[in-house]
Amino acid sequence: MKYEDLIQFEPIESVVQLRDADKSSAARALVNAYVISDEMADRLAQVVIPQLQFERPADNKGLLVVGNYGTGKSHLMSVVSALAADASLLEGLSRADIHEAVAQIAGRFKVIRIEIGATTMSLRDILVAEMEDHLEKLGVEYAFPGIETITNHKRAFEDMMAKFGEVFPEFGLLLVVDELLDYLRSRKDQELILDLNFLREIGEICKDLRFRFIAGVQEAIFDSPRFAFAAGSIRRVKDRFEQIRIARNDVKFVVAERLLKKTAEQQAKIRDYLIPFAKYYDGFSERIDEFVRLFPVHPDYVDTFERITVVEKREVLKTLSMSMKGLLGNDASPLPPPPPV
Repeated sequence: MKYEDLIQFEPIESVVQLRDADKSSAARALVNAYVISDEMADRLAQVVIPQLQFERPADNKGLLVVGNYGTGKSHLMSVVSALAADASLLEGLSRADIHEAVAQIAGRFKVIRIEIGATTMSLRDILVAEMEDHLEKLGVEYAFPGIETITNHKRAFEDMMAKFGEVFPEFGLLLVVDELLDYLRSRKDQELILDLNFLREIGEICKDLRFRFIAGVQEAIFDSPRFAFAAGSIRRVKDRFEQIRIARNDVKFVVAERLLKKTAEQQAKIRDYLIPFAKYYDGFSERIDEFVRLFPVHPDYVDTFERITVVEKREVLKTLSMSMKGLLGNDASPLPPPPPV
C-alpha cells in the first residue's frame, strides 16, 4: 500500500503573495482553495466582518493578521480582500455557514493591496504614495498635503474619502498591507515612533470613515521585544487595532483538509494501519482521530515547527508539501517508535 493510495494529495507549491489577488482569475482561485477551520470561521464572523462593515455604527478598528511565514496569512488577507471587492466570489467560499456574515462586506469595497519591500521611506510616505497612485487609476483625484504642513492626518483622510465618495458613493475603501513587521523592524528608533503614530492614526480613522485597514505581521507587534522601548506608542496602536491570529490548529486544519485530505475509506485504512503502534506513543488512543487526519505527519510536527527560530523563513505548509510530494509513490512505512530512554 503506497502513500498515494491513502491520501488525496493537493500540493501547496508556493507561498501566496497578496498582490496575486489583484487579478480576478487568481482571486477566484484563492477563494476556492481556502479552507476554513471552525476557529477561523468564528474569527471571520465575530471579528473580521464586524470591523470591516460600515452599514451599522460601530467602533471600527484596524485589523492585524498575525501568522508565521507560510501559515496562510497572505492567503487569508487575499481572500478577505477579494470577497470585499467582488461579491460573485462568495459562492466559492468553502464554509456556507459564514456566507451570511461575509455578505455584509462582499463587493462593498474598492481595494488597494500593498506589499512593502526594501525601502527607507517612512510608512506614511509609502502608504500615501500607493493610495494616490491607485486612486488615480480609479478616477479619484486627490493628493495628500505634505507632512510638514499638517498636525495630524484625520482631515487629510476625510478629504480623501470625500473625493472617493463623489466617485463611489456606495463603496468603502480597503487598504491591505503585507510584510509590515519586516518593514517596522528595519526602522531606526525615532523613525519607528513616527511610523507607529501614523499607524495609530489609521486605526482611529477607521472609526469615522468608510476607510478600512488590514495589515499582515509575522508576530504580534504588541508582544515583540524589538519595540519595547516604544511601549507608549505601541499601547496607543493596540487600542485601535484588533488582532486575528492564525493558530497552529488553523495550520493543522489546512494540512488535513487540503494538503493531505482523505476519504472516509482511506481514513478507515489508516486507522487500522496505525493501531498496532499505539503503544509507542503517549496519548495515542485519545488522539487517534488527529493522527489519522494528519497521517503521515505526526500531529506534534506543526507545534514543533512553529517554535523554530534559527531560520528566517518558516514555511511549514510548503515544507510539508515538498516532502510529501517525494513520498507519494513509496510504500507507506509505519510510524517509528520513539528512541529508548
